[in-house]
Amino acid sequence: MELFFLLLCAVSLSDGFNIDVLNTEKFSGNKEEFFGYRLLQYQSDETKQIIVSAPLSANRSGAIFNCTMEKKHCSRFYHPDSKAIRFFGMSMAVRTSPSTTLTSCSPSFTHECDGNSYLNGICYQFNSRLNTVTNITAAFQECTKSKVNLVFLVDGSSSMQMSEFDMNKKFIWDIVTTLKNSSIEFAAVQFSKEVRTVFTFKDYVTGTAKKKLDAEEHMKSLTNTYTAIRFALENLFNNAESGADPEATKALVIITDGSPSDIEHNEIRHCEELNIARFIIGVGNKVHLENLKKLASEPTESNVFMIQNYNGLNGLLDKLQNKIYGIEGAQGRTFREELSQSGFSASSDKDTLILGAVGSNNWQGNLYEVSGSEAEMEIKDSNLNNDSYNGYSVVVGRRGRDSLVFSGAPRSNHRGQVILFMKMYHTWEVMSNVSGEQIGSYFGGSVCVLDLDSDSNTDFLVVGAPLYYKPHPPREGRVYIYRLTQQLKLEKELEVFESTQGRFGMTLAAVADLNGDQLQDLAVGAPLEDNQKGAIYIYLGNREHGIRPQYSQRIVASSISKELQHFGLAIDGVMDMGQDGLMDIAVGAQGTVVLLKTRPVVSVSAKLSFSPSEINLTHFDCLGNSENSFPIITLSICFSMAENTNSKGAVKSGLNVTLELKADVVRKDSRAFFSADDKTSRSLVTSVLLDSEFSCYSHTVFMHSCVKDTVSPVLFRLQFNQSDHQPKSSNSILNIDCKTTAQVEVPFQINCKNTSCVSDLQLDFNFLNNTLLVVDQASFIIHVTLLNKGDDSFNTSVVLLYPPGLSLSMFKTIEANRRTLSSCGDRDDGALNKTTCSISLPVYRRGTRAVFEGVFRISRFYSWNDSMQMTLVASSDNNGNTSTTTVTKTLPVQFSVDVAISPVPELSVTYLNFSLNDKGPKTISFVYKVRNLGLKALPVAVSFCMPSQTGVHLHDLHNPTINVSRNHTSCNITQPGRQADCPFNQSVNFMCQSFSLDPESTVRFQLNTSITFPNKQQYTGKWSFSGIKTEDDFSVFAQVNFDKKLYHQISSDRENDTSRLHLAKISVKTELIIPPDMTMIIGTGVGGGLLLLIVIFILLWKCGFFKRKHPEPLEEGSENRTEKADEVCGAETAGKTGEPPSTSEEKPLIQAGGNDVSKNGGKENGNMEIGESVE
Repeated sequence: MELFFLLLCAVSLSDGFNIDVLNTEKFSGNKEEFFGYRLLQYQSDETKQIIVSAPLSANRSGAIFNCTMEKKHCSRFYHPDSKAIRFFGMSMAVRTSPSTTLTSCSPSFTHECDGNSYLNGICYQFNSRLNTVTNITAAFQECTKSKVNLVFLVDGSSSMQMSEFDMNKKFIWDIVTTLKNSSIEFAAVQFSKEVRTVFTFKDYVTGTAKKKLDAEEHMKSLTNTYTAIRFALENLFNNAESGADPEATKALVIITDGSPSDIEHNEIRHCEELNIARFIIGVGNKVHLENLKKLASEPTESNVFMIQNYNGLNGLLDKLQNKIYGIEGAQGRTFREELSQSGFSASSDKDTLILGAVGSNNWQGNLYEVSGSEAEMEIKDSNLNNDSYNGYSVVVGRRGRDSLVFSGAPRSNHRGQVILFMKMYHTWEVMSNVSGEQIGSYFGGSVCVLDLDSDSNTDFLVVGAPLYYKPHPPREGRVYIYRLTQQLKLEKELEVFESTQGRFGMTLAAVADLNGDQLQDLAVGAPLEDNQKGAIYIYLGNREHGIRPQYSQRIVASSISKELQHFGLAIDGVMDMGQDGLMDIAVGAQGTVVLLKTRPVVSVSAKLSFSPSEINLTHFDCLGNSENSFPIITLSICFSMAENTNSKGAVKSGLNVTLELKADVVRKDSRAFFSADDKTSRSLVTSVLLDSEFSCYSHTVFMHSCVKDTVSPVLFRLQFNQSDHQPKSSNSILNIDCKTTAQVEVPFQINCKNTSCVSDLQLDFNFLNNTLLVVDQASFIIHVTLLNKGDDSFNTSVVLLYPPGLSLSMFKTIEANRRTLSSCGDRDDGALNKTTCSISLPVYRRGTRAVFEGVFRISRFYSWNDSMQMTLVASSDNNGNTSTTTVTKTLPVQFSVDVAISPVPELSVTYLNFSLNDKGPKTISFVYKVRNLGLKALPVAVSFCMPSQTGVHLHDLHNPTINVSRNHTSCNITQPGRQADCPFNQSVNFMCQSFSLDPESTVRFQLNTSITFPNKQQYTGKWSFSGIKTEDDFSVFAQVNFDKKLYHQISSDRENDTSRLHLAKISVKTELIIPPDMTMIIGTGVGGGLLLLIVIFILLWKCGFFKRKHPEPLEEGSENRTEKADEVCGAETAGKTGEPPSTSEEKPLIQAGGNDVSKNGGKENGNMEIGESVE
């Protein structure tokens, strides 16, 4: 709310300066009479008054009024009593030497001359008591009749009948009779084949023309029109004996019923050179209009008349009479002073009166100097074109002893022009001019001069262009300021435009100093602004540009009265109309004159001071938890006030100002405050009365017990403005030029050995790694050591400069001998290669040593070089530092890669067998793949090693070849022999050229070789029951290599063994298989079977198997014999088989089933035994 209140005060004061729009004086008149059109502040012998004109008063004759402050009333003191005078009071001027004289003019003083109306001007002069002294009629045109010599050329060809010829003569005399009282003299010529004079100008003057016309006979021949024109030129217009006047206006009237029958010999051109007006009357259908137009003067369409027959001449009489009458006094000559309208503008300087006459010389316009009893002197610029309206506005200036006149010609070349004249040796010469920028802008419609320092030397010219239009944003009217150089040249300094459809610049007035800066000011009227209510703008003077570019006050009519119309039509402000010693401005509106009073202007300056001289640091303690506040200083505000203007006691009652005092203004959060209980009270808003030349006020300032920044001084700023509420007896206003701010810095106590406070910061840092390994988002750590051996270091910081591929993620204190804090990144504006870390703000105390750890994140997307450089710089706000505070170190860079080589088992041969029946070598393949599983490409080289013979020399390897997928590289066989990285005595080695292995790519290598079994002979012819099986194996090795200094292999092993990823082998097992000798196996089997059969047969025989032919029943007596025989047999059998003898109980011959098997049971048992033995 306090800030909002201040803003309201600022807005109200910026809308106006020291012209009082609330307390005005108004003088009313008749709106219909346009009272207020022009006005002047005028001091007579007795009193000061305002002279006001009403140019439509007294039935448009005009009148002037005097308005006095004492009577608060306006009374008419003069109006012309002649009906020939109209619009009296259109211009007014005051001349101060030799005595005060008022001049008021009417530019419309008409008088008749030979049937024509002349429009001149008349001015009346009044003395200091407003009594009429004399009148002035500058550029007055006396009545002098101008003659017109008119010749009738009558067609006398044979195509015309006698009656028609008589009609021609009657038509001619009717015109002569009608215009006999004019200044026109007539002559007549008949033309046919020949040409003769009917009567001359002298005959017309002597009265014999009628007789000669009647006696003229019809010639009845050809139509030699051009010959007749030449005849009239030679014998009438240019022949003094014919009575022609060389200065007279000349005219021809040709009456014909046919086209010319002769040839033209420049007759028409001679007529044009003599400005002869030519009117052609064509009769009948035989004449061609286009041929007649060649004879007529411009405009030919209106100067050619066509009729069907000669009877139509009577109806043509009035039209032709009007045409002839219209050329009387006009055709062939220019207007000089007939329409001069002198007094359209007026200006005076000391004893010189300058009047503008816009209508002189065909509205080219002139100026006239009227001085005392001397004759008027013409002031003209012969280079102006017609219709320039020179003299539309005029103002008089001076440069030293020379008089200057600035005249506006708003229609010159359609853009407008202002001409500067200077009087040299009793003549006025053109010194310079300036032209407008826009067609139709009416540049020069108003002019005034500025004598800024009132030294009687014109400094600037002000020119108005009230019709200048600017569409975006829409503006109407523009004012130009020109500097007048020592060479009397006009140089544009400034242009201003403010109003929308208001005719800004229609009125210009140099007014006396309004604000007390000893410079003349400018008032600009815009009488059509605000829906034709009007407004004026006040511009304060400026030595460099004439005026300030921005107006100091805009006064709209509605702020004074809702009834005002066209406020700003006239402005004058050169004197104090009252008794307060202040300048007043009189402004004219339609029907009203408003007197605006100025207010006294005062300048106020403020100064801030404080005690003690610095803020003591004793009470500050940030280690505890105290929230106490304590007073630190007493701040004093002292105002001094002085009046700029020369009022008579208007500021004695003082001036109320509203002030805002703000603490620690450059910080977001203030360290100081004005209330001990409210630490947010950084602003103090109050109003004070300045009622004396000096006024002082004091305020206590508080601080919290914990302030981290005790180095930067505390800045206090004061802003003040004039309060809306003022003492009733005072109407003074604060000068808009006075400085309304003040500030002061309050320092903290500084503990240093001397006033220079030299620190000694010693900086060092170390890398925790021997290399920088580029792994995306991996950590990289440095340790920074900072020691201060000098005085306290203020606002200490360490700047870390590093490649953009690093980003600082953490910077913390890991060791310190006292509390040390750091804060990074708040002063770098988004820099990618720099971080500034503030250290223990505000003070890094003497003797402090701290170690910081900086943790960086590594980006793989950065284009890293082979090495990385890092620079650390320590700095402070001290006056110097003893030690070097810049440290630079370099570290090698390694790139993390994930490269591996491995076999492809499914595409490789790992087992192979041979036999004696194999013919020729066998082809085997070994496939390896090299993969880059990382995110960075790198150059790699691949090598292969394979034996040329197996370990036991069982097989030989021949014709090795290698293929690479997509031809990524080429591989060559190296020199045979044992290689350092190959385990074979005899080997074949492939070395592939280095190639770039892209990220996430795979390259395959396929080795092909032929294997043979060279020593078949040593196994041929050998007999073997079980066959021969001989085994052998060998390996093929592959290795990938890259720059281990630049690239680092990623490993997931705990032992960090990466060699297994770079070496691979494929082992191949081979077998030689010789099957058993089947012939020997079969022979041996047959022989062995026969031998076994023999043995069995003998055994059976021994056992008596073959003795039992028939089985007999057993008897008890024989039972024993049988058992004995069985025992003998069983014993023999047992002796052969090594088994114990079986008893009859253990192996009965008769089964338990009780069946009779005595006949064949033994045979079956014998067969079973044999079968078991065979098995």
